[in-house]
Amino acid sequence: MDKPNSVNVLGVEYKIEYTDKPSDVDLYKRASLWGQVDLWTRTIRIYDNGRPAEDVWQTIFHEIFHCIADELKLKALAKDENHDELDVLALAMTDVLFRNGWMR
Repeated sequence: MDKPNSVNVLGVEYKIEYTDKPSDVDLYKRASLWGQVDLWTRTIRIYDNGRPAEDVWQTIFHEIFHCIADELKLKALAKDENHDELDVLALAMTDVLFRNGWMR
């Protein structure tokens, strides 16, 4: 499946960029990350470098959920202490889509 170069989340267009190094994901190059969304520049950066499609898509969904939480002002998903729960939600969404053959 082709990886998207952009995503429209509730009317807001985000550009999706893929990197070969996790340190290039962080806008400020301070940390190595799987993914990051910058709400100001409306960019989502994803570490790819040959990772399995399911892993890349989980990261994409994780960052999209951050966008949704911001747009809808969902405080439960925006809190740092709930970051792991957001990731589990992205894992579940990815699993459902791949397991049912909706994504390959």
